[in-house]
Amino acid sequence: MVYHGVVSKGCQRCRQRKIKCDQRKPGCLRCEKAKTQCPGFRNLANVMFRDESERIIRKARTLHEENQIEQPRSSVMQNAVTALSTASAFSASLLPTSISHALSQPINEIGAHFFFANYSCNELPLSEDYHAWLTQMYCEGRSNHALRAAIEAVGMAGISNIFYAPDVASKSKEQYGRALAATMQALSHPVEAVADTTFVTVILLGLFEFMTIENWDHYRSWAAHIKGAMALLQLRGQEQFNYERGRQLFKQLRSHILYDCMQQDVAAPQALLQISHNLKTSAMDERSKKIQPGPIGDMCFRLLDLRAAIKSRDITDPKAIREAAIEMDGELEAWRAALPPCWSYATVDAGDAPAGTYFGGKRQIYSNLWTAQVLNNWRTLRILINRVILQNAIRSDAPDSAHESTALSLIHQLSTEICISAPNFIGSPRSAGLIWPIFVVSQEHLNPRSERCWAVEQLRRISSSMGIRQAGLLADTISQSLNGSQGNFANMEQQAVLSHQSVSPNCTSPSDLSTPMHRTSFSEYCKEI
Repeated sequence: MVYHGVVSKGCQRCRQRKIKCDQRKPGCLRCEKAKTQCPGFRNLANVMFRDESERIIRKARTLHEENQIEQPRSSVMQNAVTALSTASAFSASLLPTSISHALSQPINEIGAHFFFANYSCNELPLSEDYHAWLTQMYCEGRSNHALRAAIEAVGMAGISNIFYAPDVASKSKEQYGRALAATMQALSHPVEAVADTTFVTVILLGLFEFMTIENWDHYRSWAAHIKGAMALLQLRGQEQFNYERGRQLFKQLRSHILYDCMQQDVAAPQALLQISHNLKTSAMDERSKKIQPGPIGDMCFRLLDLRAAIKSRDITDPKAIREAAIEMDGELEAWRAALPPCWSYATVDAGDAPAGTYFGGKRQIYSNLWTAQVLNNWRTLRILINRVILQNAIRSDAPDSAHESTALSLIHQLSTEICISAPNFIGSPRSAGLIWPIFVVSQEHLNPRSERCWAVEQLRRISSSMGIRQAGLLADTISQSLNGSQGNFANMEQQAVLSHQSVSPNCTSPSDLSTPMHRTSFSEYCKEI
């Protein structure tokens, strides 16, 4: 699907006659004066993107045949544009849309195309209208300058990271600055401040920080955007839950806030708890519960509270901690058991896949990626809760060996399930949703070293294929820990053979993490997708 920019909004008759249409609905004034029935107006969201797969494939083959010689880094921007044009035809199975354009197209527009192909998801739980709305808002850039600039900034950041294009990186930062300035201006207007476009822009500004983070000192910039969005949540009030898109946007941001709290071991903000309660009691949420399972957000809040209380020593009694953790784990187990049959999945042999593609030679088949993502979040919560149980046992004078054994077994089982699910996400807009679960697996000292190294490699794949530097930075952090820990590589290699994995001695050198992958040719790019 190729984006063709702004299109005429006139009715069919006025467009054919190439005259200005007043766009009055249901019929325009010119047709009325001509005493002709107005043929009506087309759906702009459908015509902004046109299927040109065959043309792109022909173009890709031509470019591939002509571009066999490696080009110098000075032409890296053209390499990025060329690869984007050609890859779209070959990655249809990985991307929701394949967007391409001529080499003369402005880089900011190419950035927008890259964004909609790689970072905008039109699958469950998002409604089909959400993706169409976001596309429409981008095309109406004059009235949504901040959102347009943010979309282009994120897209160009992805391009610069994947193709190592410093020139594109500088342009992405310029657009980021424009988006930030326009957002600050919008926040000064009561109506614009609570608009969906402003809210999405703030979320995208946070995503930009995720994608361009270079070290953990820059983490504060992302956290600042999250705090700003939290303030907007409060301003938007109960009205945001009166329509589907408002609920979806809230849940997107809530997941970011909870992730931030998990990283810092702090309790969730009380304001977020109150707003989440307002959502649960809204009429829209009551209707959605009939078709979707109950959220596990409440359990996440409780786990955050428990971890924060342990960290601050507000709770020190080992027995009380154990009972609270066991109760939460039991509730999560009950949540999983209550899921309808449509949430089931199958685990099958991976077959003759290339070494390292699948963990343990297995793969999981889900009805959709949203199901896989929710179940991975559930698995991650259970891992963290059972980690609390094991850590608490060390402090206890009366350890419970039965619960300790169960907790250890669950951590291993759930970690393996997350690893087996990982290949489903690579190359999908939902790849970012895999970062937290796979990071928890790589961080867990109780997991085999080979499994942790495999998880680190998945973080690298997300970083290199999606341009999300945060994944690479996490991989760098864990890799340094693994390489500095005691261990015999021969034993690690033996474990890998037993589990049908391929691993590198050092889980890839940390120096390879800080530099985004530089693809020098189209054929090289094709091998990775």
